[in-house]
Amino acid sequence: MKKQLLSSVAAAAIILGGTYGINEIRSGTAEAASAVQQTQSKTLIGVAKAEEIALKAAPGQVESIDLEKKLSGTYYDIDIQQKNQEIDVRVDAYTGKVLSVRKETDNNDDDDHYTSSSAASGAALITAAKAAEAATAKVAGKVTDVDLDRDDGTAVYEVEIRNGRTSTEVGVDAYTGKVLYTDVDSDDDDNDGYDD
Repeated sequence: MKKQLLSSVAAAAIILGGTYGINEIRSGTAEAASAVQQTQSKTLIGVAKAEEIALKAAPGQVESIDLEKKLSGTYYDIDIQQKNQEIDVRVDAYTGKVLSVRKETDNNDDDDHYTSSSAASGAALITAAKAAEAATAKVAGKVTDVDLDRDDGTAVYEVEIRNGRTSTEVGVDAYTGKVLYTDVDSDDDDNDGYDD
């Protein structure tokens, strides 16, 4: 009888303890889900605002803007060219807070020799934000990357736009803002039904 009573008490303790543990896990999961939902409900500041903030931190010519998603958070990584150095500015994608400003010496002179007719006439480059605006007027989606490419005597902003499983690169003339090309790339390139 004592053994049966002791077994019943032990079983009850295990059941109650398990129930308590499950409830603690559920409440922790609910809190975590709430935190994730709050983070997801925030809106991105956008490429234009990120560029504006970065240029206040480090004036110069924006060479690229990348939207980065890391475990530490989501931020815009902006590369700015100043004479013989490149400045890397990271801006929180939701708050607009400058997270870091790093300087790198740039001894690479090959980007300085481009000779398009607009460059030769002294025309100024449009901003990365204007290039992103021109690209999103042509292709719907979220801008994830803007790079200034100075090759073959021209200057072109290459703007990457994500819309669901589709990524589109839009080439924008860096002097006129005219869309030069679009290149659509689906995550399922070989049409086999699986992501590549």
